[in-house]
Amino acid sequence: MATSPQPSGGSASEGWTLKQIANDIPLTASAKEVVELAQRLATAGGAPRTEPSHVLGAIVLSPRNPAHRAMVGLNVNLDALRQDAEWRDLDPARPAAPAPIGPATRYLLINAHREAEQIGHYRVDALHLLLALLYKDSTTTAQRLEAAGLSIYAIRQYLTAPGSTPKEAGRRPLPRLDGAVRVSPVFAIPVGAMVLGGAGLWSGIAPGLSLPLTLLFVLGGWVTSLCIHEFSHAFIAYLGGDRSVASAGYLSLNPLKYLHPLLSIGLPVVFLLLGGIGIPGGAVYLNEQAIRNNRWRSLASAAGPLSNLLFALLIGWPFLVFQGVVPFGNEQFWAALAFLVFVELSAVVLNLIPIPPFDGFGIIAPWLSIELRVLANRVGMLPLLVLFFLLWQGGPVSATFWNVVYGLAGVLNIPPDLVYLGHQQFLP
Repeated sequence: MATSPQPSGGSASEGWTLKQIANDIPLTASAKEVVELAQRLATAGGAPRTEPSHVLGAIVLSPRNPAHRAMVGLNVNLDALRQDAEWRDLDPARPAAPAPIGPATRYLLINAHREAEQIGHYRVDALHLLLALLYKDSTTTAQRLEAAGLSIYAIRQYLTAPGSTPKEAGRRPLPRLDGAVRVSPVFAIPVGAMVLGGAGLWSGIAPGLSLPLTLLFVLGGWVTSLCIHEFSHAFIAYLGGDRSVASAGYLSLNPLKYLHPLLSIGLPVVFLLLGGIGIPGGAVYLNEQAIRNNRWRSLASAAGPLSNLLFALLIGWPFLVFQGVVPFGNEQFWAALAFLVFVELSAVVLNLIPIPPFDGFGIIAPWLSIELRVLANRVGMLPLLVLFFLLWQGGPVSATFWNVVYGLAGVLNIPPDLVYLGHQQFLP
């Protein structure tokens, strides 16, 4: 049985703010507009709290609001409502501080939320507020609306008619990120390694330490981008409806949540040493059934390689601005930077190959038949091993892969000779 949330914070004596209410009850823009105006009407009329009568007044005084338009369409006697209400002489445009939301209005919003849920709407619209104003436990507003010619059955029928409710009410709201995203202190380790290695190479004060400094810079940058890559997967999945990624710690940027000693550190380092390929070394486990639709599932898979591309642009912008010419500083720094950008671009291309277990397959998987997805699960890591064999052996597959990577590097004006020099600095 679905239950409506009880707004947290505040008390019956103090009242609630709209922000406190909205933390628990998702509201459309039109519903927020009504409540905010109702709060101003309460203050302007000298009321200590916002009552349901002020909510009704806000609807009557807002001709562009969908609840007002519904009453017009249902031939409600709006003139009678204006003359009968205590707020008839108040100016809705006059600035006024928002009065606290009283207990009766809080329960009005809870009732409106129940109505929205029963209809299948994800957010409370002004139309749901109008429906709740007809509840018998809101006696004053219900009597006024019924006397003006509106019944609870008429507004329910209006709400369920095709095209009557704003689309915003039918769209599931994005989850709140308060407390979900937390940057772990452990994330400072790879970032600090990258900064330390880069600063040492830039200054050139220890030319004999170019190898350890390059290792710090490249590996620190790679692990940093890996954390951002996996965080991006989890972040989009969370927005799409998968709350498990938050409890699993995937929204913390903590490398320990993504890394495996062999698959995430051992193999990627070996491949960096051998060929400068940025293989995916981390993984987050998403509950795809909880993600709202196939478009969000595809976007969650695409977020990883897109983050690698953005990271490459973020650190490689000097090559783009200065047309590939090293403007100043130590050449060893620029060589290491060119190699790191190249590694990031290789990770983008590799991840977008549409075979399991790469993100490219994750992008198209939601749109494939169940038979193909079951087959992909059965073959497991075999396509990955075959691809690495083909890349290692050379031939057309390897040539095509490297041509695409070097093509992307060329778009960013990354000099190939600097990439080669950076790779040599990285080798022990």
